Amino acid sequence: MKVTLAQEHIDHFNKTGAIEFDAVFTEEECAHLLAQSEKILMERTHLLEKKYLDFSSNENLFLNGKNLFREGFETKKLCAKKQIDEIAFRLLRKKPLKIAFDQLIHLGLQQDCPFKEDATLQEISSIRPTLGALIVLLSPESLSVEEPMLPKKAGNALFIAGNVPLPLKALFNETNASLLVIAFTAGNAMYCLEPRDPHTHAFKKEGLGFGDAAGEELCPTIYHR
Repeated sequence: MKVTLAQEHIDHFNKTGAIEFDAVFTEEECAHLLAQSEKILMERTHLLEKKYLDFSSNENLFLNGKNLFREGFETKKLCAKKQIDEIAFRLLRKKPLKIAFDQLIHLGLQQDCPFKEDATLQEISSIRPTLGALIVLLSPESLSVEEPMLPKKAGNALFIAGNVPLPLKALFNETNASLLVIAFTAGNAMYCLEPRDPHTHAFKKEGLGFGDAAGEELCPTIYHR
């Protein structure tokens, strides 16, 4: 389903820092995205069978679940197909709008959390600025915890602002759930030190230093009209 964004949606987002649209992704689309993302995650963690994901630590899976688009995950295609790029631009009001990162959050049975406390996207991202994000629940069952900053049902599209606290402790206490996060940046994005980001040193391996520009390979443009 494609979303028609009305002024009342924008007003609600500006007031609360979040807005959720129902059934943006079908059950089949969620299953396809989950299978595609888990395949990349299994390759990165050298797991031979999908069932072993549930017995891995959440922290290890989180560390291996970022920027799936760099290995063929259809993040950019998804943003265009569902008009996520245009919706994000109208809500965040910045362009050229870029992908700050994508992140698969796979929650197995361990219930460990890579974060010491709840935080905003801006506080746990090494890309500046991190303006906001889309969060989609890919797994079929609803989360047991009811939080306004988490999607209520599979296939719903929740847009959140970058300065809104996320219930990270409650989220990582869930089991048998998978969520996709697509975060947005704009303009001259920069790679910065953020001690609360478990990925903060990741791009040093590629020759980037803190304060360097995050170019198109790292933060591809998705909306510039």
